Amino acid sequence: MLWGMRWRWLLSSLLVLGCGTAPHDGETGQTIVDACLHWTACARPPSIDPPLDFPYCASYADPTLRALPWRADGVAVTPSEVQCLADAGLDCAAALDCVSTPSPTPCDTPTYACDGDTVTLCDSFAGARVVREDCAAEGLHCVDLGEESHCGLGTCDPKTFQAACMGNATTSCRAVTSWDDKSLGGLIVADDCTASDAACAVIDGMAQCVGNGPACVPFDGGKCDGDTLLTCDASGHERRTDCAATGERCVSVGPNPAGIAFACGSKPGLVVCVADPSFSQCHGSSLEYCDDKGNEKLDCTELGYAGCDSGHCVL
Repeated sequence: MLWGMRWRWLLSSLLVLGCGTAPHDGETGQTIVDACLHWTACARPPSIDPPLDFPYCASYADPTLRALPWRADGVAVTPSEVQCLADAGLDCAAALDCVSTPSPTPCDTPTYACDGDTVTLCDSFAGARVVREDCAAEGLHCVDLGEESHCGLGTCDPKTFQAACMGNATTSCRAVTSWDDKSLGGLIVADDCTASDAACAVIDGMAQCVGNGPACVPFDGGKCDGDTLLTCDASGHERRTDCAATGERCVSVGPNPAGIAFACGSKPGLVVCVADPSFSQCHGSSLEYCDDKGNEKLDCTELGYAGCDSGHCVL
C-alpha cells in the first residue's frame, strides 16, 4: 500500500461505496464495510504481543483495500475477493472460502512458501487454512525472506539500502520484522512515476518522482484540467495524474488542513472523519466507521450479528 495513512484518511471518503441491501443479513450495502465486517466476524485475528498497528479496515471504508487485518501485512485480497466477502452475509463458510482454502495439514504457527510467483500462507484463521497471493499479477516475484515469503522485486538489506530507481519507479526496502535478524528485507516499488507523468530521479540521496511539467509552486493545492489532476511536487515541477484511468474524476475538495484543493474522486467535496480511537472499539452493540458522509455508525445486532466485541461484530 503506497499511500500514507494521511492521504488514505482524507481521500477514501471521496468515493462512493456499494448500494442498498436487505436488513438483518449482515450487510450494510457498502462493499468495503461489509467485506471487513464479515471477515473480522468469521476470522478473528490472533493475539500478538506487541500488538500490530493494523487498523480495523472498515474504519476507513477505503475502496483501494488490498489487505484484510491479520498478521504483519494482513491477508492480500483482490477486488473480486472483496466483493465475494461482501456478498457472503452471515455465512462464515462462504466468507472464508472467498479468500482461503482448508489446509490438509495443521499450521499452528504461520507457514510461508513460494509456489512459483505465488505466495502461500497457512495459518489458523478458523482451523488451518491457506491463503494465496499472486505476485505475478502485480508484476512482482515471490521472494523468500528468512522464515517468511512475500511479493517483491528481490531481497535487500534495510541497513545498507541505497535509494534507487528501477525503470521509472522509486524503490524501497521493506524490513522483515518477525524475527531478530533485521538485515533482511524485500525490495518493493514505492511509487510508479509514470502514473503521474513524472520521471524517477535520485536527488540528495532520495529517490523521488519529478514531474515532467513546467515549473510551479510546491504545495499550491493543485488544479483540474478536465479529469486530469495537476499537482506541484516538492522539486517544483508539475505532475499530471489521469483520474479517469482509475474510473474517477478530478474534483474540488475545498480547503482542508492538508492544503489539498483538488483530488481524484467520485464527487466534489471532502469529508474529513474524526481520527478517534473509538473506531476500533464497541459502543454497546455499535461500531463507528468512516464513509463519504463522515463519521458513521452501525449496530451489529440490527444487522443480524450476535453483538459487538473488541471492535468487531461477532456471530
